[in-house]
Amino acid sequence: MLSRRLLFFAPSAYCLGGVQVWLSDLVAGLQDDPCWQVQVALPSGREHRLDRYREAYPQLPILPLLNPTGSAAGRRQAIFSLLQHYQPDLVVGVNIAELYPAVRRARRHGFQGRVVFSLHSLAADLLADVAAEADLLDAVIATNRLSCRLAECVGGIAAERVLYAPCGANWPSHADANPLVCACPPTGLRIAWVGRLEESQKRVQDLARILQHLEAAGISFHLTVAGDGSERKRLALALEPWTHAGVVTLAGALTGTQLSREVYASHQVLLITSFWERGPIVAWEAMAAGLVVVSSAYIGSGLEGALRDGDNALLFPVGDAAAAAAAIARLADLSLRRQLVAGGRQVVEQRYNAKASQQAWVRAFEQVLALPPRSKANPEPPISPSGRLDRLFGAVRAEWVRRRLGLGFRHTSPGGEWPHTAHGDTDEMALLNLAAEIDHHHA
Repeated sequence: MLSRRLLFFAPSAYCLGGVQVWLSDLVAGLQDDPCWQVQVALPSGREHRLDRYREAYPQLPILPLLNPTGSAAGRRQAIFSLLQHYQPDLVVGVNIAELYPAVRRARRHGFQGRVVFSLHSLAADLLADVAAEADLLDAVIATNRLSCRLAECVGGIAAERVLYAPCGANWPSHADANPLVCACPPTGLRIAWVGRLEESQKRVQDLARILQHLEAAGISFHLTVAGDGSERKRLALALEPWTHAGVVTLAGALTGTQLSREVYASHQVLLITSFWERGPIVAWEAMAAGLVVVSSAYIGSGLEGALRDGDNALLFPVGDAAAAAAAIARLADLSLRRQLVAGGRQVVEQRYNAKASQQAWVRAFEQVLALPPRSKANPEPPISPSGRLDRLFGAVRAEWVRRRLGLGFRHTSPGGEWPHTAHGDTDEMALLNLAAEIDHHHA
């Protein structure tokens, strides 16, 4: 059997995160499968540091995306050139907005590969991208069942072209993964919070209120916060009384190996405070390692149906610090802890381990290749002017001038250098309200 050529397009600005772990693990598994030839196209630039990304994921088979001028025309041409040279059977977009106009250009030049939008978020901007590319996309593959529903009702993608493939936890799942499962350390329950330090989605500022309720109830604890982000300074200030007392540790961003050794192996509880999630992978990792998940009933948990209160996790309403603390207090009951740990390991083994995830993605890719080809898509949209030269000469000629003269844009953010979305002005709250209605109605 001839192997199929599979090409991912993804950002390289961020080395740590659930999407990066997913991509690395999935590609590693596909490289062992003779049915697939896999490459990953990653931008190389001032903000998208390909050298750092290579260090973090040395096993990835990387094709550099080079755009020396930093212009929109340069981004589109870089992708188009790669598609023409590599001629993949299947293209998978991972938050690279310029991919889809470039595919439209390539179609005009005979490119016949299928194109997939991999949806890892409930974000309104990405769903607006899906809707804008609905005539082009052969399929959307989403990692959460609510995301699948939104791809249909918001993105306008036909149900047969919306496929589900969850992210998996590449973590050991066995009885002795965490020796603290049945222990009662003298310092109390050891609680971990892992993720991006951000408020609108992750609600990190709920942590201080939860700790206040734990103290008021006389519950002994130690909290480790692993992660970094825009709320780092504010969170450090809010948690200062407890860090000063030695019962809170701000560990910063940790690699997967560090999480395993420094967090999952020495804690008993993973606390999730999020408003919405598409997974999260850290929940499956923690369950596999023998931690109990205490989580908000976040948007995305309903249709997914993975976290079941009292069976494999303890849930509380989003933002309810008192209920979160009460759930943590229940874990003083060792028999309840054992029951929840067993239930957590079972759901990971059945649905969210790395092997199950890879099999789901391979099935989805095969389904995409088996679908009838799309009818002729709309032509490539015009390129918005990037600067004065574009307005004077047009985008194509201006790009030629920039390359000849060695001119280029100096971007100050990853999203400016390689935008992850073409729709930055969407109504996020309206989308989340709709998502909550669908998630809770069908849960």
